[in-house]
Parts: sequence; C-alpha cells; structure tokens
Amino acid sequence: MQGNQIVSSIDVSTATAAQAAPASSYSADVIQRLLDRAAYFQLYSSPAPGGHLIRNGDNIVGQVVCERLRRFEVVMQPPTSKRGLRASNILGDEIGTFNSRWLFCPDGFEALPDCEPPPTRFDPVKRQRFVMIEGECRLGDKGDGFRGFGTGTTFPLSGGGLLAAAVGNVMEGRGRLEGLVGTYTYCGTLSPAEGFRGSLMLRVIDPQGIIQTTRTLRAVDGERWPERDVTYLMFRGQAKETDKVTPLVGDNGKPSGLNVAQQLRLFQTNSDVRGRGGLHSSSHIGPVIGEIDAQIIFNPAAPGGDALNPIPYTAFDEYKFTDRKGHSIGSLFIDEGEGRTFNLEVVGAPGQPTIRFGGFGPILRGTGELEGAEGLMTDNSVVSFTPHVSASVYVIRMKDPEGRYRVNGDGRGY
Repeated sequence: MQGNQIVSSIDVSTATAAQAAPASSYSADVIQRLLDRAAYFQLYSSPAPGGHLIRNGDNIVGQVVCERLRRFEVVMQPPTSKRGLRASNILGDEIGTFNSRWLFCPDGFEALPDCEPPPTRFDPVKRQRFVMIEGECRLGDKGDGFRGFGTGTTFPLSGGGLLAAAVGNVMEGRGRLEGLVGTYTYCGTLSPAEGFRGSLMLRVIDPQGIIQTTRTLRAVDGERWPERDVTYLMFRGQAKETDKVTPLVGDNGKPSGLNVAQQLRLFQTNSDVRGRGGLHSSSHIGPVIGEIDAQIIFNPAAPGGDALNPIPYTAFDEYKFTDRKGHSIGSLFIDEGEGRTFNLEVVGAPGQPTIRFGGFGPILRGTGELEGAEGLMTDNSVVSFTPHVSASVYVIRMKDPEGRYRVNGDGRGY
C-alpha cells in the first residue's frame, strides 16, 4: 500500500536532509494549486451482509469485511473559548460498497498486496496489526471504483471492544477512477460479530478535474446517526512556505526525520453518484483554526516509495486550536504510530519532489477545552517540502457520550 513519502523530496546524502533539498523551479502558489486537484470522499462505513470470520482450526485469524458506504458530512463550527471544538455529523444514503479480507499479522510482517500473512490468532486484549487484501470498492452503478490494499491496527478499549484504524492505497482504478492514484484511511470500530463501522476518507488525485466539481451537489439527507456516543471531527492541514521544515538528527549524527509545521483550517466535503455525469466530489476550505507541530520519524536511507514498497513512518503531533482572534482553545497530542509514504508525480510540475501519505494513531491527551479528550485520528496528506506546501485531511473519532463535541450537545441528535 502507499504511505507517507518524505524521503523523495529530500536529498538524504547529507545530515541536513531538509536543508539540502534542491530549490524548486515552481512557486508555492503553483504547487498548492496542483496539490489541490483532488477529489475527496468522506464516507460512512457500516457492516453489510456477507461478512464473516476467517478461522484456522479453532482460532480466528481474520474477517471478510463487507461494507455499505454512505454519504457522510462532517460540518465543523469555528472553535471558540466557550464552546471549544464542535461538529455536526450528517449521515446520508448509500452510494457504494467495499469488500475485502482483513487478516491479522505479526508485528514485523512485511505487507504486500499478493502476500497473505501467516495465520495469526486474533487477540481482543492487545493491539494487533492486520492487512486488508483483495479490496474491491464500488461507487455508484456505472462501473466506478477501485481495487485496494492496506494495513491497519486494532486498539482494544478498556471496557471491551476494539477501535481500528488503517491506511489503504488505490492499486487500480475503474470507470472515472481509471488511471488515478489515491489514498484512503479508516477510523472506527471492528467487531468480530459484525465487521467495521466508522469513517472512510478517500482522496483521489484528480489532475484533469474528472471528478472534482465546483457546482453544488445534492444535500446529504440526514438519516438517524448510528453512534450516539461518538462525534467525528475533520480539519484541513495547509502549510505556508514559511512554516518550518527542520531536520531531526539522531545520536549518530545522521538524519532521523523532520520537524514540520502547518496551519489547521476548516474543511468540508460532499460527494455523490447521482445527477449529471455520475461520480463527483466538491470541497470547501475555510478559515484558519490553529496549527500543527509534528515530529516525523523515518529512515532517510530506505529504498522504495512505490505502491509495492511504501516507506513507513511514525509521528508525534500536537494539534493547537485557536479562536478567530488567535487565542488558544487547547491542544491534542497524538501518537501517529503507523504510517505509509508514497512518491507522487505531480501532473503539471515535472520533476517536483512530492509525496502522498497516510497514517493514524490515538489521542494521548488534551489540554484546555480539550482536556480529557479520547479518540483516534487518521491523516490523509500530500506534501511538498521545497517549496513547503501541503493539502492534508485529518479525521478524528472522538469519544463523546455527553455530546461535548457535537453541535447539538444536549444529546437530542445532530
């Protein structure tokens, strides 16, 4: 699968990785405009008929996961000192399906699309890696979709049950997705009895504007919300050319990663398969609501960066939220413990070093209005480091039994 590819944009032959990157012949505005040529699908996945456990003898070693994909709108409110972070979660009609096999694997297993892991017993009380193979996604009824492959991790809950997050790569597109590359991220729950339930964020690079549109799409209906104690938040990460990119140097004097900063902005998407032309996506970027500081750890000498050999990374992130006057609302500290990086060739900017990547991890703690926050984050990004610009989408699944993060916080619904 594909992951975060920081290495491709940096001359790693020296210890000052970021500083040694060659100057780009393209301006930050040009690269930002090219990176924003993308179609976004914020979807809600719920179990569909056909899913079942996979056994090896008496042991559960995986699941056939069958998903119903429904339109899903996350509408963030500008944060304030009185209300903190809040969003409405609006569920719509079904527009697709996704079927795949999720197989548990050893921690050190090298995941490849055509390679099954050795049978690994499911353990509900410890974190476990898994691979997602033979993925078949269908969007609409006109032959649009893709074949996908990915990896993920389970996160046991103290009261029982499992959270799960994953990163996948679009291996082969069909219909309107033919020839396009993309990354998808999962964030939700995994039940041995049912399957996966939660957010699926798909970003497809769309340089010719085949799928993305500026026209107004059909409104999301607003069906009954199925996770009453959960609220999903979504933000845009967008770096300025002046945001820091500085090298991390290990004890041996060699580069071990990067310190990176970027702005946080409000972000909203909509997608549909009905109407003129079928499959379409629209998005809107809102005002600045904070910034991210990230320490990204990767091996600058690692080969690869393609679909069959993505480069792994980990990161430690601080999301710092502010109100419209720049006053602090609070922070979230997140352990982005698993990620994948892929080289990205930017149509319209030949030779420009750029990467796309996906990662995920749990909230470690919150401060200010976010004190006590519990949840799981996914990161779906494309980045250039010289010039430093980015287009990231962060989805956070927040534990929210009291309605603290939802727009109608009184618990009466969204």
